[in-house]
Amino acid sequence: MNVESADSAETAGVGRGLPGKRILTVIGYIGAVVALSYVAWLRLPEVTRGTIWAEDGTVFLRETVVIGPLASIGEPYAGYLHTIPRLISAISYLAGPLESCAVLMSFFSCAVVASISVAVFHLSAALVDSREIRLMLALIPVFVPVGPLEVLGNAANLHWYMLWLVPWLLIYEPSRWKGKAVLLIVTFAAATTEIISGIFLPLALWQCFRRRQYAAPIGLVAGLVCQLMATASKPRYASLPQVDALEPLSVFYGFGLQAMTSLWETDERSVASSIVNFGAYAALIPVAVISCLLIYVLVFGSLKWKFVGVYSFGAAAVCWTAAVVLNVSPEFDFANFTEEDWLSKFKFFRYAAAPSMFLLIMVPASWAVAKERAGAMRNKESLRSLRAPALMLIFLSVNYFPALPARATGPEWAEGLTLARDQCAANPGLHEAAIPLAPALWYTVLPCNVILDS
Repeated sequence: MNVESADSAETAGVGRGLPGKRILTVIGYIGAVVALSYVAWLRLPEVTRGTIWAEDGTVFLRETVVIGPLASIGEPYAGYLHTIPRLISAISYLAGPLESCAVLMSFFSCAVVASISVAVFHLSAALVDSREIRLMLALIPVFVPVGPLEVLGNAANLHWYMLWLVPWLLIYEPSRWKGKAVLLIVTFAAATTEIISGIFLPLALWQCFRRRQYAAPIGLVAGLVCQLMATASKPRYASLPQVDALEPLSVFYGFGLQAMTSLWETDERSVASSIVNFGAYAALIPVAVISCLLIYVLVFGSLKWKFVGVYSFGAAAVCWTAAVVLNVSPEFDFANFTEEDWLSKFKFFRYAAAPSMFLLIMVPASWAVAKERAGAMRNKESLRSLRAPALMLIFLSVNYFPALPARATGPEWAEGLTLARDQCAANPGLHEAAIPLAPALWYTVLPCNVILDS
């Protein structure tokens, strides 16, 4: 892959050598992060923003309170580290009263996703100079259709967005030591948040041996080593998972139904009804579109874009396969679903988020190939160059508001905390109180002295 030079990338991204322009660029990036944070946050209903999700409360917030904001950051959970979610929990706990933790965790999680979008715009300068293509890539994390259903706005599922960020960190080539230090730290944080980032080790090795760039690869390897140590100390599984427990056909069907169909329609009831009434034709349009875009890139694209197409599709397939094979559930057995199963069991899962984002790369990649074939890639960009990003934004915005967000019905954190405070006040001998979370049957237990002092 013909990755641009570090100097070229930095010139495109931060105005290297022009302090005034560099400052304006940084201000622009900060403004974009703030704006996109609210764009992402507004995709969540008001009740969702005020509801704490599963591990955010049961694990991260509880251990922030009990162990301490700093000491809890390195604690493994379910076999691996969760650096970014635990940082968000710690900041949310320290930044405001306990009642505001749900809203703060939701907003800070959206801010991380917005930061990833802006980071991808900057980092992708190492791949392509065109701001038009980079803007299309940057839209993906905030606007991915399946996001608000379960993964957007909570810390527990930020690891899917960090997984999307890792390859962009790996291809970037800063020339200054400060840039390399930041790149190493961010890559380490990403790797110690998502253990599946190990799928990008081949790309890291390529950067080391072919490009002589070591910052991001060192951060990735160091993070993965920490993840393996965490897995060894607190294994996720009591015994090795049965990776053959799920039929390969179900994995294949799930990839098409979840990662691809969710790009077109996020109302699971509508998709299930269409499958019952029309069979596989319900998934035909999104699958056909993604397949045609991939074929176009492979047939007409330069070697660089062929690599991008293959790697993106491969990353999507591996992400989906690894997620469902290591977390086997009857809900994934799509090959054996009955009509009743489709209508009662089918839903979109968080495991579709990262694969969907990687598949969406086919859109800007196809546009880049078309521009290269037309000889327009090097032409001066104008307002007309915003047409493709605008069209992509319109398409993604069709599913801007989710059909059935997982936390839309609460329970709201502030109300649960009030009930817990009343319970602690009424029972002086009570040491802890339970506070309900989403989804149903999840709750966290906090010390009464913390609840009463909040």
